[in-house]
Amino acid sequence: MIKWWRSILSVDGNQSSKRLAAILSLLCCIAFAWIATFTNYQCPEYMFEGLLVVAGGGFGLTVIESIFTRYKQDKNQDPTQGQQ
Repeated sequence: MIKWWRSILSVDGNQSSKRLAAILSLLCCIAFAWIATFTNYQCPEYMFEGLLVVAGGGFGLTVIESIFTRYKQDKNQDPTQGQQ
C-alpha cells in the first residue's frame, strides 16, 4: 500500500496526479455525505456535485489517457521488428 501511495506522489511513478486529485475529491464527498447523514449540517449542493465531477473526471481522464498512450505506443513500434 505504501508503495502504491509513493507511486502516486512521485513523478516517476505510473500513477498520475489526476488520480490523486480524484481520490481526494472522492474522500471529501464521502466525508460530506457522512457528516450530512449524522448532523444537521448540509453541504451546499454545488460544492458536493462539483467534487463528484472532479472525481469522476479525474478517474475518467486517467483511463482515457492510458488507452490512448497504449495505442500510441503500439503504433510507434516497428512492424518489421522481430521478423527475420
